[in-house]
Amino acid sequence: MSESFILHEELLKVQEENYFINNEIQIPLLDERQLERLLNDIVERLAISSQAITEPELFDALCSFIKNFNRVKPSVLNRIFDTIISGFQSEVEATSRDLDPDEEETFLDHHRHALEMYAFLLEWVISMAETKATSKSAVSSNTAPAPTRNIGGGRGKRSKPSSSAADTEDWDWSAQQISALDLMLKVLDMRINKIWTSTHERDTFVSVFTKPTYQMLENTANTKLANVKFRLYNILSKCVKDYNHAFGAQTTIIQNLQYYEHLSEPMAEFLQVLEDKYNHTQLCEEILIEISNKDFKAQDITGPKSFSKFLLKLSELVPKLVVKQIGLLIKHLDSESYTMRCGIIEVIGYLITYIANLEEKTEIQINQTDSFFDILEERFLDINAFCRSKVLQVFFKLCDLNTKFPRRRQRLTDLVIRSLEDKSFNVRKNAIKLLTKLIATHPYGIMYGGELSVLEWEERLGKVEEEFKIIQERVEGQQHEILRNTNKLVSDDLDPMDDLDLDDFDPMDDVDPMDDLQSLNEIHESDHDEQIPPNQENKTGDTEQAPIITNDKIKELQLTKRFHADAVRFIHQIHTAIPTLCRLLASTIKAEVMEAIDFFVTAHAYKIEMASEGIKKMVHLIWTKDTNDEGKGIRKRLIESYRILYFTWDESLSEKENVDIVTKNLISLTFNATLAELTSLDLLLSTMMIEPDCSITDNIIEKLWSVYATARNVSKVQRRGAIIILGMLAKAKMEIVSEKIDLLLKIGLGPLGKADLVLARYTCIALQRLAGSKTKVKGTFVVAEQAINTIYLLGKHPDVLCGEIIKRKTALVFDLNGLSKEETEMENEEFISNNQETSMTHPVHLSQLLFIAGHVAIKQIVHLEVIEAEWKRKRSEAYSKDKEKSAAKITGDDELDQVVGTAEDEFGEAVAHIREKELLFAPDSLLPVFGSMVIHICANNKSYKDRTLQIAATLALSKFMCVSSEFCENNLPLLFTILEKTTEPTIRSNIIIALGDMTVCFNNIIDDNINYLYKRLADPDNMVKKNTLMVLTHLILNGMIKVKGQLGEMAKCLEDPEQRISDLARLFFTELASKDNAVYNNLPDIVSNLSSGDNAVNEESFKRIMKFLFDFIEKDKQTENVVEKLCQRFKNLDDERQWRDIAFCLSLLPYKSEKSFKKLVEGMPHYQDKLHEEAVYKYFVEIVSKARSQKLQKPEMKPIIDELESKIAELKSRGEDQEETIKKATAAAKKIKPKEKGITASGSSSSNHSLPAVSEHEKISTTPTTTASKRQKTQGETKKQKSRISRSSSTFTERKTRSSNRILAVAPETTVVTKKRRISPKIRFSKMLLPSFIKNPAVALIGEKCYSQLVEEFDLGDTACIKLLFSKALGIGIVVGGSLVKLPQVLKIIMSGSARGLSFESYALETFAYSVGLAYNIRQGNPFSTYGENFFLTIQNVILLFLILNYRGRSNFLLTGFAIFAITFALGSPSIINDRILAFLQTLTIPISLTSKIPQIIKNYTNGSTGQLSAFAVFGYTLGSLARIFTTITEVDDSIILTGFLLATVFNSVLALQMIYYWNTDDTTIIKKAD
Repeated sequence: MSESFILHEELLKVQEENYFINNEIQIPLLDERQLERLLNDIVERLAISSQAITEPELFDALCSFIKNFNRVKPSVLNRIFDTIISGFQSEVEATSRDLDPDEEETFLDHHRHALEMYAFLLEWVISMAETKATSKSAVSSNTAPAPTRNIGGGRGKRSKPSSSAADTEDWDWSAQQISALDLMLKVLDMRINKIWTSTHERDTFVSVFTKPTYQMLENTANTKLANVKFRLYNILSKCVKDYNHAFGAQTTIIQNLQYYEHLSEPMAEFLQVLEDKYNHTQLCEEILIEISNKDFKAQDITGPKSFSKFLLKLSELVPKLVVKQIGLLIKHLDSESYTMRCGIIEVIGYLITYIANLEEKTEIQINQTDSFFDILEERFLDINAFCRSKVLQVFFKLCDLNTKFPRRRQRLTDLVIRSLEDKSFNVRKNAIKLLTKLIATHPYGIMYGGELSVLEWEERLGKVEEEFKIIQERVEGQQHEILRNTNKLVSDDLDPMDDLDLDDFDPMDDVDPMDDLQSLNEIHESDHDEQIPPNQENKTGDTEQAPIITNDKIKELQLTKRFHADAVRFIHQIHTAIPTLCRLLASTIKAEVMEAIDFFVTAHAYKIEMASEGIKKMVHLIWTKDTNDEGKGIRKRLIESYRILYFTWDESLSEKENVDIVTKNLISLTFNATLAELTSLDLLLSTMMIEPDCSITDNIIEKLWSVYATARNVSKVQRRGAIIILGMLAKAKMEIVSEKIDLLLKIGLGPLGKADLVLARYTCIALQRLAGSKTKVKGTFVVAEQAINTIYLLGKHPDVLCGEIIKRKTALVFDLNGLSKEETEMENEEFISNNQETSMTHPVHLSQLLFIAGHVAIKQIVHLEVIEAEWKRKRSEAYSKDKEKSAAKITGDDELDQVVGTAEDEFGEAVAHIREKELLFAPDSLLPVFGSMVIHICANNKSYKDRTLQIAATLALSKFMCVSSEFCENNLPLLFTILEKTTEPTIRSNIIIALGDMTVCFNNIIDDNINYLYKRLADPDNMVKKNTLMVLTHLILNGMIKVKGQLGEMAKCLEDPEQRISDLARLFFTELASKDNAVYNNLPDIVSNLSSGDNAVNEESFKRIMKFLFDFIEKDKQTENVVEKLCQRFKNLDDERQWRDIAFCLSLLPYKSEKSFKKLVEGMPHYQDKLHEEAVYKYFVEIVSKARSQKLQKPEMKPIIDELESKIAELKSRGEDQEETIKKATAAAKKIKPKEKGITASGSSSSNHSLPAVSEHEKISTTPTTTASKRQKTQGETKKQKSRISRSSSTFTERKTRSSNRILAVAPETTVVTKKRRISPKIRFSKMLLPSFIKNPAVALIGEKCYSQLVEEFDLGDTACIKLLFSKALGIGIVVGGSLVKLPQVLKIIMSGSARGLSFESYALETFAYSVGLAYNIRQGNPFSTYGENFFLTIQNVILLFLILNYRGRSNFLLTGFAIFAITFALGSPSIINDRILAFLQTLTIPISLTSKIPQIIKNYTNGSTGQLSAFAVFGYTLGSLARIFTTITEVDDSIILTGFLLATVFNSVLALQMIYYWNTDDTTIIKKAD
């Protein structure tokens, strides 16, 4: 075979399925002994001489083994592979020894052939091994399908694996890979050019090594082995460098990137090896050029991802090559594929890093870096969120560079702050992350330690500016001094200050302080002794000793000034971002919330003052419900952040000092804290307290007690803060308070508490930790409230004690002589009113009394509920014990159950009776007295004008109303009157909150008056509005009240200027959306409320509200229903604003399903006449664009979208033409009106002169009054006609005709008056006015225009109206006739008792045709007068069908009835039979109707008589079908219906002729023929 072996041909043959071997050995047929003998023979012969491979028998034997690769045991394969490798290696060594540069012909005969044979065998073995390894690799599923290579597949079935034991083992050739690759490298190291002088032969031989190399790279497992893949890279590099494989490598790399995503990074590594080790850059450059010429589409997925990964890895490994071609690659930033844009953005980041890390930069590289930054800044506006996020990520990495790029940081900070408002949460998250990084890596810490306190930096900047000003003055003084001494100088060149020019050191000069930061430090250190204090003045007496100001000194000051100014500006930038970041803390996206928390922690660490706002806002996140992710929740991150902020110990300080610092931090959290912040802080600290690794130690708690109880002069806020924190910690650990009760009573309720009522309040709250929770309110009544709460929580008989308190307070209020001087003078001037009753001496004390009474009433209710619950619990325990004792007595159990149940019911009724009848109505109760008092005070607010008294009285009244339903119902009108008329926001707010409680208690009483609550959503006071919103939110979300169309008022709060209110509204709708489609169900009412009426919002607000609400419409079914409802709303709207609003709402819906889009197309008749409005058309175009942009669009959607797009474009064009025509007609009418006015004026002014007299009729018709009235009428008609354009679904011809009629109707005075003048001065009748009960039906029948012309004006010259009237009259006549036409036939059958001569099939077909026609006309919206007889005929035909069945003795009534019901139901359901199918059925009714006549015609002919056929019915049909031809042409203009009536007339005429022909035939003839 040596002579016939040609490497190129053999490589082609081996690709075929059946590779032919001359001396092939059937390896599967040999036993182990024969195989062993054969292998030993091969090994021995090759050991003797590597040239033995050229012997045909030996070569064919090896080929036979490889061909049966999958059928040979691994041990055999190992020997075959080792034999080939050893023989090949021996031949390579022999070739290298014999190689002589001067004797090239030596190798042409034996070495070359042997090398080719060995290379062929090695390539074949590697290919077979890799094919099998790749197919069994688990990671191959992550790559694209590899092209199959049928190498040595065998002959037919023999190539398939057998079921031998060898199949159960896989040959692992990983141990031989290294030796094979090393051998390939050794071969390539030879002077191959000396052996193969022909380019083609040499390339063929080289391809034997490159092909298996690429194939091995296709296996993902090989790319993970460093020692393998770098040998593969070296093989390819040698081939590219020495053997002209560059073009082949370029093509293969591009293909690999296209089909094998996992090869992106290995291909880049290969190019790096080629560049670093072999100094070959051309291949890399050519590949980059080819990639730059590629075009990636948005639909491409694998390609852009693979190429972008390749470019990223390449720019990371060999950026100097990529930077040369970046000018070409940059065009991919305009690619449709966002993946490619993201890749180029990241590539630019790597290139900036590369240039920044260069020790020496050229001017070109600096400019290139600036251009790179410009490109990245432009990408902040990329349309894709992933690209915008990628830019932020790139800048995040760039912040870690040693080069800080200070010129770019200011601009970058502005862009990042703008990105905080991005609509994509991923962009916002990365923007927060980058902003945090900008703070952590800021370049302004080189001089002062890194803190960013704006106060400190502004102070430093002021000092530097002052120092710079002093330096300027000194320089000017030195210049003047030098000028005075110029004569003493030898020459001007010796002047040391000659080159000093202050203009060169303009503080606004574009000098970057960071560029010379190192020099600034050096100058600062070297000239430290020469610095002049800012306040030092230049004394004239010391000028000779003052140091000379050098250029370096001025430059240092200038750089320092710019440095400080930039730092201050950066801090202010961070301050502007903090309000946005505070809002992002309330985001529903966990990732950005956690990034915002990290930002505020970092900002606080750098002493940024405004970070405290975010720290306070952060505390509310403690209410967030975390998922089960361990350590990844918001709550855990928040607790950890607070631990870092306030509980981190300084190792350099002692334990006592650290405890003092932590205690101070805790107390500072309460300073100026709002109620919401304290509530959240309460939960945060109590949560931290129960954690195993609690940071709040006993030493810290003891320190807090010492601050609270110290006798030293401690500020009030510190003492208050200590007890607040202690109360919070006691929520988790009650022992903190229970062990210090005496101290609480001594301090908080002692002299200190009396002097500081706030301290007393929080002491009471701390005491409540012993038994329950607290309620916080503000004002001077807080101590009383908390004291009563504490009494009811801790006391045994709180009602007795509180009753005593009320009695004593009453005595004090109405007997002020017993008061001390201090109490009497307490705020006397502020509260005493001269106009109040004499019995009232001090409104403050009366207010306190009423407050106590009201609060005791509420607490007494709670107390009763607690007693009831406790009693039931004890009864339940006793019942359980009794039941256990009497377990054997089965009969006694039932009695025990009855006794216990009865007792519980009686106790519950007793408690309800006390609450309802005794607390406020019993004679021996204290509260009824105060109930009457508060009613009197609230009802006489003019007599009791004190503000505090009115607030307390209203609050007490509200609390009393929560006690008893009877008291509530009696005083509800008074409360609503106060709510509507009071000007005090606090009173309104209290009433709103009370109404919420009353709704919970007495739902049936408040529910009918719930509108009073909704009205307060428009209250001018923000506090009232916020409380109303919160109360309604609570009631609606908890199902206390049902929403009855008032959600529109809630939706208006979304646009409230108060941020808190709008946030609450958003939260409300977000929660409401999760409750049984509540938003979806009320959406149409919300749209109506916001778009129309007196309280409609402006269009911009409407859009923002709707955009928020429509995000909750996610289900396809919801979308379909909303589309249908909104389209129907177009029908009766004349306001263009409402057109635009509804169209905008339609554009917000996600048209994901085919049905939703079909609903939009089906609703076109309702909005087709609105498309001429530009905004409406624009929104429908947006709908089409949105539908087209869907990625997973179904194929059947495309024709529907195309149909809608073409229709709306056509209708818009047509509507614009009609609008233009109407405008022209209106303009023409306006031009004629002045002429008429002129004629009228001249006629009236000269009527007494020579002009001829006109008739009385002409005077009336041309008076200004008549003209004005006609003008008003014309304008009204014009407005109505505009709304009617193209409203119906009739054809274009009909609309065109109607449009012409409307144009004529635009200016009636133009057409009528001038026309009558032109003809003759005939007598004109006065306008006929008919009663409304006659006029309204007439207008509904023939239209307002025709009614005016024919009835009021009695103008019989309008042909169109005459035809319409005649058509309507005929139609009504036919309908009336149709209701009677079959009755004679019915009566005839019943009276004769026979149905002879009547065809059941004929009537069945006719009934079906009538039913289809009826359904079709109803769907088309045609006038009832054009099809009404079908309704009556269908009913009469059904009766006739049952009569025929009855008199013919048939019993299938049930089947017939079911068939009729099924057909009726199907025709009435658009979901079963849609409009297209119905139109097709209507077309079929023509042959059906005709077919229904044929059986009757045949039967008449066969019988020679018409039998029981009614002549009235036959002739009625004939005349009716004739009349229907006229009415259809006049009113409907439907070709399908018209064709049906024409053909029906023909067949009805045949029946009529038969009726005449067989008129005198008697029934006996029929009977005889039947016999």
